[in-house]
Amino acid sequence: MLLQLVKKDFLIVKKYVLLMFLVCIIFPLFLIWRSPEYAGILGFVLITIFSIFMLLQYVSLKETQYPKASTLLCALPFSRKNIVLSKYIFCILIYLACCLIFGIETLLFPQLRNVGYEVPILLFLVVSLFLGVYLPIQYKLGYEKTKLFFVVLIMASPFVFAQSLKMENSLSMSFLSNINPVLLLAGSLITSVLVLVISSAISVRIYKKADLS
Repeated sequence: MLLQLVKKDFLIVKKYVLLMFLVCIIFPLFLIWRSPEYAGILGFVLITIFSIFMLLQYVSLKETQYPKASTLLCALPFSRKNIVLSKYIFCILIYLACCLIFGIETLLFPQLRNVGYEVPILLFLVVSLFLGVYLPIQYKLGYEKTKLFFVVLIMASPFVFAQSLKMENSLSMSFLSNINPVLLLAGSLITSVLVLVISSAISVRIYKKADLS
């Protein structure tokens, strides 16, 4: 049942999956052409966060436009718990797809190989924290009241990206090399899992009380 709900979300965004796929491929290549020194870490981070947020927002938009669909799902053998959990799995699968696409590109373009294993791990932690806060709020307040965050993110992205490029020279990921790799991996993954588990439990509790009529 859970996998069917995840499949449903991907079917909703099928028109945009190809677009996000192309963006994930083209954007790092664009950075190699324009700013090769930033093509690795910033390219990977931006395409991953943007892909997850864009596709999640589109699913939420469609569910808001057709509220009876959620009522129908709950009337069928789909529990509200599974409906909520499918959103988290949906986002995690997008994250893994972005990692896979970028990993393949690093094999073809050496300029992207400055992204070590630390960055995907820490980015997963960032994504988990974002989802851990955002999804419960969205279930509590609804898409209409939280979509402003999406608009602000889109408007701020060019500025944040420009500032990130300026700050990149003054920042270094070398501090990660001073951390025991096993501790870094285990600590980040455990924290990510805990955040997602707690967040999903809160979201399920909120959604179970929601009036879908």
